[in-house]
Amino acid sequence: MRRILTLLMVLGMSSFAWADFDEGMEYELLVKAQPAPTDGKVEVIEFFSYACPHCYRFEPYIEKWQETKSDNIVFIHVPAVFNKNWEALASLYYAAEVLGIQEKMHLIIFEAMHGEGKKIRSFDEVKGLFEANGVSSEKLDQALNSFTVAAKTRRAKSMTESYGIKSVPNIVVQGKYRTNGTLAKSHDNVFNVVDHLTDKIEKESKN
Repeated sequence: MRRILTLLMVLGMSSFAWADFDEGMEYELLVKAQPAPTDGKVEVIEFFSYACPHCYRFEPYIEKWQETKSDNIVFIHVPAVFNKNWEALASLYYAAEVLGIQEKMHLIIFEAMHGEGKKIRSFDEVKGLFEANGVSSEKLDQALNSFTVAAKTRRAKSMTESYGIKSVPNIVVQGKYRTNGTLAKSHDNVFNVVDHLTDKIEKESKN
């Protein structure tokens, strides 16, 4: 009986230690804090790119977490922009958003590029994906060249710079904390860190 109790205590201590995440270890402070919601919500941003195979492999963990995340969390995708090719892919993300099919096309684009190995570097290569999902090449072209998509893409580029994003995928919580698979030690542990930071922010807001 004593052995069982000792084992349970050790396991409990291990679980607690693993859940007690530390700044500079499993997460970092942004060099400069960015604007965040002040209405009691907690904002969680994923910086990603369709060009990134790590983002493709990380996506299932995002989907799993979204099924159980707190209603108090506002989750946002932001396509990182490091160069012209990534800028074009960011515009593709926002074109799908303008067309009202972003949630559907997000996974389709990822799967085409990394699951099927397709190269998406021109309008002709993109339009087939959208046409297969009910969007004509004319409508896609209009969306890609719209003021809204241009403005959102510029903002994504600006956020990539102001948030100090140097690689993807990266998760930023409330414009203040950054974590990723490397810091958290695994993709599976990233959202344990995110939930820890969310609890931390909510407790601080009550003080």
